[in-house]
Amino acid sequence: MTRACYAVAALLGVPASAYAHAFDQRYDLPAPLSYFVTGAAAVVVLSFVVAQIVVEHTRPSVATGTRQFHIGTLLPLCRIVARSVGLLLFAITVIAGLYGTADPLMNLAPTAVWILGWIGLSLVVSCVGNIWPALDPWRTSFDLIDTLARRAGIKNGISLGWRYPAAVGVWPAVALLLALCWFEVAYPQAAVPYRLVSVLLAWSVFTLLGMVCFGADKWQTNGDVFAIYFATLGLFAPLAAGHDAHSIRGRAPGRGLMTAPAPSTALIGFVIAMLSTVLFDGLSSGQLWWVVQTELTRAAPFLLDTNGYRLSAVGLIGVWLAFLSAYALTCALTTLLVPRYDTGQIARLFALTLVPIAIGYNIAHNCGIFLVQGQQFVALASDPLGIKWDLFGTANFRADIGLMDARVTWYVALIAIVGGHVISVWLAHRLALREFGTRREAALATIPLTVLMVVFTIFSLSVIAEPMVKFDTPESNKSR
Repeated sequence: MTRACYAVAALLGVPASAYAHAFDQRYDLPAPLSYFVTGAAAVVVLSFVVAQIVVEHTRPSVATGTRQFHIGTLLPLCRIVARSVGLLLFAITVIAGLYGTADPLMNLAPTAVWILGWIGLSLVVSCVGNIWPALDPWRTSFDLIDTLARRAGIKNGISLGWRYPAAVGVWPAVALLLALCWFEVAYPQAAVPYRLVSVLLAWSVFTLLGMVCFGADKWQTNGDVFAIYFATLGLFAPLAAGHDAHSIRGRAPGRGLMTAPAPSTALIGFVIAMLSTVLFDGLSSGQLWWVVQTELTRAAPFLLDTNGYRLSAVGLIGVWLAFLSAYALTCALTTLLVPRYDTGQIARLFALTLVPIAIGYNIAHNCGIFLVQGQQFVALASDPLGIKWDLFGTANFRADIGLMDARVTWYVALIAIVGGHVISVWLAHRLALREFGTRREAALATIPLTVLMVVFTIFSLSVIAEPMVKFDTPESNKSR
């Protein structure tokens, strides 16, 4: 059973047969799934055609302009409050995990980490702005200790100032993101409070040591998986940090992806991991994965273990490598159409245009989980340790599990996936037009990428559909 199913059963008390999107029922589509998939692929292709006609006539100041908003002293005050809240919530989560009840249903830690901290925050960062730097409890802790050290007379604070190896780049963050997904999906006790908080504390030691050794900014730019993950998502958001501590910037969604520096090879791998980890989460709960598992155990019996840890790791890395290879092949094909660029240049040019797809996958897979399970925080806030407290009078609150049924979730997923691919096609064409200068070369350069988007659309919709959509079988047809 995947972590998602475990969390649903534990947090909401529904039967253990719950599906990956927090429903114990499936939605009977009004038309065959193939119609939806074909239509979605056609929309992506149509968006490519429209982009060739419309985008070149769009004024940059209208489509990609930014506006500065001066907030004054209120903004620094909000940051102080946010840092305090982040640190306080982290402390309460740790205390709940160590000393509270072992029942995930009654303990704050699983909901705070997986639902609010991972799913909810990623949605907010993507759709509003990157608020993680203000909430990050590890950066807040480091800054507090560093400030105290400087006031005590230590000139350079607690940072050792070691030189971070440039060749390593963000590869540690790539490995950590894959490991985090494995822990979430494959480890059956990922929602057990004590186990979860133990991992959280281990990460705390690791990331604080990284900041001490290399400096906070250098470490968060290269090795801090959460800082890099939220910063990458935040490039799409309409709000961003301003030029000073008293202002913020408003911009067209996606503009940050176009103005950001070309990513390194390691960051390309990180972006691909953002896509593949969410897809593997959905894939691992479907029949296709069980077929793959069967074939893998036949071909390589040494991968078989009681809990499926090795198989899940192989599957997760395999999906990531498959996505990475598909993108590399697409970029190689693009160089045949625009020979004056090599594969690496094309890969770096278009890598960040894949971020809207990752956001679409995240919304499709997790929006329903967040809206349903997130309600449990209302009750847990009054009794975070599960010891019969009622601090705010909300301990008896019960989540409305019908807030998003399978039908609503399906259409949200459909819109999110198609919308993410369409935005990616649009951004890719704008970048190609800016880079190559001519309409013909821009169109040629984005043809292979559009084909890849179509393939991704078909695959992702099929994966998302399996846990929630009712499929016709010979037995069901006979019963009609």
